[in-house]
Amino acid sequence: MGIASGVGHFFQSIIELIQGFIAAVANFFQWIFNSVIGLLGGFVNFVEGTLGFAIHNFFLLGTVAAAVFGYMLYTQRQGTAPASRTVKSKSN
Repeated sequence: MGIASGVGHFFQSIIELIQGFIAAVANFFQWIFNSVIGLLGGFVNFVEGTLGFAIHNFFLLGTVAAAVFGYMLYTQRQGTAPASRTVKSKSN
């Protein structure tokens, strides 16, 4: 009975060793897969944040630029802009 149980434990140990190796390989591939998914998710979040920032600032800077442009047109038509005064003084 001792030799039979020893042989049984030996084969059981070999089976557990093979199962452990297979589990390690599976976990390695799962880790690689999760790493790739994490990198892609991080890249998507980066692009989303960057585009959101750029779009927000584009509209903000566009609004400021439109206000400045409107003020410049207004002062030129009123004749109070520094460029308008220079042109008027040279033409007189």
